[in-house]
Amino acid sequence: MPGVTPSVPARLVSIDALRGIAAIGVVLYHTNATPGVDRSLLWGDAVDAAMFLGKYGVWLFFVISGFCIHLQWARAQVNPGSAPQTFGEFWRRRIRRLYPPYLVTLAFYIGLRAWQGVLQWDGLSAWQVFLHLFMLQNLDPRALNTMNNVYWTLAVEEQLYLLYFLFLAVRRRWGWGAALAAGLAARAGWFALALVLHRLWAIDIVVSQAAMVQWIIWILGALSVEAAFGLIRLPAVLRSLPMAGMLLAAASLAVWSQNYWLGPGLLNDLIWFGAEVVWGAGFFVLVNWAVAREQRGELWSRWPAAVKALAGVGVFSYSLYLTHEIVEWHAWPLAAAWLEQSGLLMPHVVVAAVLLVASLLFARGFFELFERPFLSRSRSRAVRPAVAV
Repeated sequence: MPGVTPSVPARLVSIDALRGIAAIGVVLYHTNATPGVDRSLLWGDAVDAAMFLGKYGVWLFFVISGFCIHLQWARAQVNPGSAPQTFGEFWRRRIRRLYPPYLVTLAFYIGLRAWQGVLQWDGLSAWQVFLHLFMLQNLDPRALNTMNNVYWTLAVEEQLYLLYFLFLAVRRRWGWGAALAAGLAARAGWFALALVLHRLWAIDIVVSQAAMVQWIIWILGALSVEAAFGLIRLPAVLRSLPMAGMLLAAASLAVWSQNYWLGPGLLNDLIWFGAEVVWGAGFFVLVNWAVAREQRGELWSRWPAAVKALAGVGVFSYSLYLTHEIVEWHAWPLAAAWLEQSGLLMPHVVVAAVLLVASLLFARGFFELFERPFLSRSRSRAVRPAVAV
């Protein structure tokens, strides 16, 4: 073990704050699809382009997920009194933690789609509901976005949890080089499989929404937590905020070019394959930097109020993630229709701010009712101190 083992608290405020940033980014991204907006006001097109980048908060979630899921194993390596979870214990905790609030929102969407006539209660509808119940909707393009547009990421998470013990076996037997190579090979292999199926048999499978494609990004989070515990040593540049900024800026430029400038072609395909990995690398460095700052007691030095607020959002970020489309895509259109009839259209930036506040308030109430009661005792007790630091 290189050097002295760093101190890692039971709950990291830095990780909560980054969760809050990721969730807010996704919420703002989905304001691009809301009605009742006048995009000719206050640089509307520029606001749209900026909000578009919020979708990549999902990839920050993937890195954080790898960090958190691998945390107990890393802690067990440096603390003889802490044992790693067994497969059964791991899944009992995951199901208790994730499923109750998910099923509440899923029931809402099933009822809504049935009322709208989208679900016809035929064989296809039954299949879509079945896949969503078991978080498998990303395996069939016909089910992918039939309920809530963020659900595919939850399916990816569940499948990455299944891959966790495979990753752990590779990492323990052959080391980090093999684990990272396996993640990259899985991504390349899935892209190749999708190309072959499409070209030879006109069969389309999901690509970016597949767990094998996102595995390498999740693995980076696991690498980050081992660095936090001192199990591995990373170069200083991989804990540098300027490096995180450069990687994230490069990824932003690439996806902006892909969506607003480039047409079909080789460069577009290369960005499709590689940009998400660059996002993941940038977020990996950002997580390393934030955790290192917290370990040195420097997290609060510049923006204590902002860190406290973001960490507070991070505590209920799962509820915010699950429910914000209810506010933005189902409640807001009722108000937007009235505004349009009255000739009162607002700039996108104003609508985005209103919807963000409304989504936060709704999600906090949902958290208290449907998520907090199912948190483990230790985690539930840790919620308030993390917000009140």
